[in-house]
Amino acid sequence: MECSEPGMIRDEELIAYLEGEQVRPAVKRHLARCQRCASQLATYRRQHRLLAGKLYRWDCPPNQVLGEYHLGLLDEQQAAEVRQHVGACALCAAEVAGLVAFLAQDSMPVTHSPTSNHHAMRDIRQVLDQMGEQVAGGVNRIIATLLPSPRLSHVRDAAQHVSSWPRRYGAGEIHLSLQVERGRNDELRLIGFVTRKETALEALQGTPVHLLAQDGTSYTQEVDDLGNFVFSALAAATYALELHFSEGIVAIEHIAIHL
Repeated sequence: MECSEPGMIRDEELIAYLEGEQVRPAVKRHLARCQRCASQLATYRRQHRLLAGKLYRWDCPPNQVLGEYHLGLLDEQQAAEVRQHVGACALCAAEVAGLVAFLAQDSMPVTHSPTSNHHAMRDIRQVLDQMGEQVAGGVNRIIATLLPSPRLSHVRDAAQHVSSWPRRYGAGEIHLSLQVERGRNDELRLIGFVTRKETALEALQGTPVHLLAQDGTSYTQEVDDLGNFVFSALAAATYALELHFSEGIVAIEHIAIHL
């Protein structure tokens, strides 16, 4: 297979386009009509995802170290190193914030006796297994957190907040907005908009999105070049949503969609 217009674009421009950088309009037009260059771009994308998956969070402290950091159990040098890393790593900062929120719900204060630290570390390990980075079969799985809605900041009833639309979720540098709309014949439609910090929307294009119903029914869509995805003709049910990035999965475990 040969390029339809040899010399029109360079490999460097393909890589720049893949990384979400600004490229010449001619590059986008060429990719839309040249099967050879579109195939080459797909190859680069697969290689990029494979490499990113191998290197993802290679320099992040283990979960247990983050727990010990929060409890003040590290020595001064270790604590300084972890503090510096957490200040620069959004994912580790999200994990520590999750620990803070989890422990804040415990009515018993945390002291620094050996016994209490042992139990606290046990609880931390348990919650870290359920939140933040979850590893299943070697795949990093991050549970997105429901973010407060500015227009409902005065509402204290959590049930009212959870039932409201649209909803905003966060998972490290990933942010997701969801809206439910009623279509023809009372069919339900779930509309999503995903962004990533310091990443162009076009770079998210093609990201697989899976919607899983409790009865086992599954739907698959892809993020478009504007960061959107849509699931149409849905039945009223409770779903789980997964966005499959090259470095792992961002998941929302419970989305109740009703008329």
